[in-house]
Amino acid sequence: MLPKDFRPKKNYQLVRLGKNNDGGYLVGLNSILESESLISFGIKDDWSFEEDFKKKKEVPLFAFDPSVSSSFWRIKIWMSIGFLFLGNYKKFFLTINNFFNFKKFFNKNNNLFFLEKVGRGGYKGYKSVSIYEILNKNEIINLFSENKNKNIYPYFFKVDIESAEYRILDELINIKNKISGIVIEFHDVDLHLDRIKNFIKAIDLTLVHIHANNMEETNKFNIPTLLELTFEKNPIELPGSVKLPHYLDQKNDPDLDLTELKFE
Repeated sequence: MLPKDFRPKKNYQLVRLGKNNDGGYLVGLNSILESESLISFGIKDDWSFEEDFKKKKEVPLFAFDPSVSSSFWRIKIWMSIGFLFLGNYKKFFLTINNFFNFKKFFNKNNNLFFLEKVGRGGYKGYKSVSIYEILNKNEIINLFSENKNKNIYPYFFKVDIESAEYRILDELINIKNKISGIVIEFHDVDLHLDRIKNFIKAIDLTLVHIHANNMEETNKFNIPTLLELTFEKNPIELPGSVKLPHYLDQKNDPDLDLTELKFE
């Protein structure tokens, strides 16, 4: 079972951002409205969360993902050409359309930093960058702000960096006063229960939602190994008790069984 600290204590106002199933997250509405920028760690070929976020509030977006280089799209497009020979025209045109939508979305107002991975010990061959470097380097953040004297905090963080999240937890804690909200995916949860528990206590934000990603299995003690946690600085409380899964929750993989959450 999960520690009791992993269960939200009250019912909060949440909205779903991102596409159906995997890629969508539940976040507190107030954390969106109070944010002055969105900082996303982990994009790949899905920016539906970021797109929905900016529909709620138009803020500067700064995204980091070392995997989405120009070669990433070249490979995807070449692979999609193979589908043409198999008569799968839909797959080909979906890939091409996705590429042009990517180029349209990530422009001078929505910046994607390709060759940097957040958290030390990143992918081999890629530069890794800390949160401190991101927030303290004017050439990275303020260069793209319409008004360089304007604060871009409170920040909202989306963190999906495939186990590197543990490398930046202390950095997030150290800037907690400038954060409106966080949605973060924790991997190998059963191996890092104490670290996550300590983060929940130290981040000084309210845990407003928890969701088990059913694309990974639970261990022999019924602990999910992949969790999505959402935090908010000033959540809006709603009447009623907490119900998990939330009515806005969706299975990450619609073809797999829902992962049930059990708490101490």
